[in-house]
Amino acid sequence: MHNIWTLVQREYIERVRSKSFVIFTLLMPAFMAAIMLIPAKLEQMNSGGESQIVIVANNAQLASAVGHELGNQPADTSDDLDARLKPTVYSIQVVTDTSDAERERLVQQVSDGKITGFLWLTDDALADHKVVYSTKEAADFGQSRQLRNAVNTAVTRQHLLQQGMSSNDIDALLKPLTLKTIRIEKGHEGTSATTVFLTAFAMVMLLYTVVLIYGIAVMRSVIEEKSTRILEVLLSSVTSKELLAGKILGVGAVGLTQILVWVVFAFVFSVPGLVAAKSFLGEIHVPVNAVVAFAIFFLLGYLLYSTMYAAIGSMVNTDQEAQQMQWPAMIPLILGVILMNPIIQHPNSPLAFWLSMVPFFAPILMLLRILIEQPPIWQIVLCIGLILATLYGLLGLSSRIYRVGILMYGKRPTLPELRRWLRYAG
Repeated sequence: MHNIWTLVQREYIERVRSKSFVIFTLLMPAFMAAIMLIPAKLEQMNSGGESQIVIVANNAQLASAVGHELGNQPADTSDDLDARLKPTVYSIQVVTDTSDAERERLVQQVSDGKITGFLWLTDDALADHKVVYSTKEAADFGQSRQLRNAVNTAVTRQHLLQQGMSSNDIDALLKPLTLKTIRIEKGHEGTSATTVFLTAFAMVMLLYTVVLIYGIAVMRSVIEEKSTRILEVLLSSVTSKELLAGKILGVGAVGLTQILVWVVFAFVFSVPGLVAAKSFLGEIHVPVNAVVAFAIFFLLGYLLYSTMYAAIGSMVNTDQEAQQMQWPAMIPLILGVILMNPIIQHPNSPLAFWLSMVPFFAPILMLLRILIEQPPIWQIVLCIGLILATLYGLLGLSSRIYRVGILMYGKRPTLPELRRWLRYAG
């Protein structure tokens, strides 16, 4: 045990003192904040302005009604970001000439930048329910949505007026509704579904990223020590099992330290920083059980995958060989992320249950289930038990490969050679 503790200290201190650890630890929070805040800020800066739109229609009254709706669309208060965006000012011109020559003239005006676009709102287009908006800014889905809503509202309003309804009744009927989904937690209304989803997605992706990064770090550490022959010196004082345990625990402690630093950063900057960013990020709500579940499944996932990566590192001699050999460890981890979608939609379905019981998927999928809608305790206990049992068997298998592989140099082993290693080490 003393030897393992010494190796843990060596791995931990060596990595924590490195420049790469300091740089990555400081840059990661800044990078995550930039990913979340910069696109929203840019969208806010680019919002607003004036759009010059020509509405081509046989019915000038309908075209004017569409222009009126565009200028009076209410803000979408269901999204804090939309509520903060500057509204677009529309300059509307109504044209009743629906000839092909007029259409070609408008196309040329759009190409020359004289107008933003034109809306082809003829009687034939309305009869076919296919209205066309031609513009250079075809990727501006927000403007397309506003135009579609304005046309639908104007057409509906005109139809209702023809049926004899009053303007006040039509305004009350067409007033948009907002829908906010709330999760029921222990018999009480809790946080919004959007907040739950964003929190769960962020924590699961953090777990996936950190497990992958530090699993690969274990593998590269083994390769580096093999290439410099440091392992031969270390094995004169400790056993291969102690060396494997010390390396995995030491690198894992570095990962926990990094996560702790990020948590402290998040807490410190959440006080002044998230006040300004709250409109972009929404309400941040991380319950205590989510933090505990994250810690448990991070440790289990890290131990599971770092053990596999250590075995892979002991079988190869270069990073190039490692990249070709690490697919057995990467594929289950990536599949766990790919399978997130059905779990998010139906966290307590039979499919979700069985997938979350697969030990190699469980660190991601069971954590996701707990964050979205906590399953029964017995399922969580069973999942942890299956991971521990798998980890026990994997440690025995990997330690045999590691015991022989760390002293092997030259070409990487074939499958028959691996079988011989396992028999020899056993």
